[in-house]
Amino acid sequence: MSMKAIRMTEKTLARAAMCLLTGAALMLPPATPASAEPGFHPTIIRGTGRPAELQLAYLASFPGGSLEPELDKLNFGAMVPGDPLIPDSDPTVTAGQGDVIVSIHRPLGLSPDDIPAESLFTPVNFGPGSLVRIKATFIAPVGPYATTGGFAIGLVGRIGGKDDLPLEPRVAATVNVRPNQLVRLNVPFGSVETRNTVLPQAVKDAIFSTTDPQPFTLELTIDRTTTPATGTAKLTVIDQVYTLSFTLADFLADGGPAITNVGPGIAVNSNGPGQTASVHVRDFRIYTNVGG
Repeated sequence: MSMKAIRMTEKTLARAAMCLLTGAALMLPPATPASAEPGFHPTIIRGTGRPAELQLAYLASFPGGSLEPELDKLNFGAMVPGDPLIPDSDPTVTAGQGDVIVSIHRPLGLSPDDIPAESLFTPVNFGPGSLVRIKATFIAPVGPYATTGGFAIGLVGRIGGKDDLPLEPRVAATVNVRPNQLVRLNVPFGSVETRNTVLPQAVKDAIFSTTDPQPFTLELTIDRTTTPATGTAKLTVIDQVYTLSFTLADFLADGGPAITNVGPGIAVNSNGPGQTASVHVRDFRIYTNVGG
């Protein structure tokens, strides 16, 4: 998400989770090796040495629309709406029913290279040698899914402040909606390799249902403790799990810039001219191997 100019300013909901999961789980086919890699333990990262335990260091669940965290072990502070710096893109973050709603518009006539995005960012400082996982739960995305496609919901880690500049190094994991209702788990920025996997119809139906949308969770792990430095993108929809492993392009174990902002967001690319997209963000978490 800009994720090339991801200009983010960001995103989800509170529902009766167990009821939703029980009913919809019956509809989804199991993830297969062709569409996803093996999942990983939610609190352990295995590198070249002994396993590193990740601890929950930050939690924001947006009660009453508040951007203040309920847990903040490293004193990062409140989340901050980003600014894509694109006129008429109307980036907004509003309070929902136990979540926040993140929305962005793509003006007509915008250069294909410009990708308006709205995200919520937590100011951080993760340099070489760090190990961090960011995680967000989303629900009820709205955008040109049935028509042009051209929007993405995701997580991003990048350098810089709240003004999201297009050439700033970043790494991102997204649920990317393309024309003809093609939807992929994608790593559009920050990977040496091209990494994506197409999601099956039942998973798309669960995410984009207009009557009974299911929550979905994205995770992005950034491991700068090993050489080469690596990342993992993970998507969980009900009981289905999809993962993509990749080599980090900019955020290295022994060099490269510090990541100074992390968070969830939504973007509209050149396939959706004049379109608006939004998503509910239910919570946002940061796990680290320090500061517990």
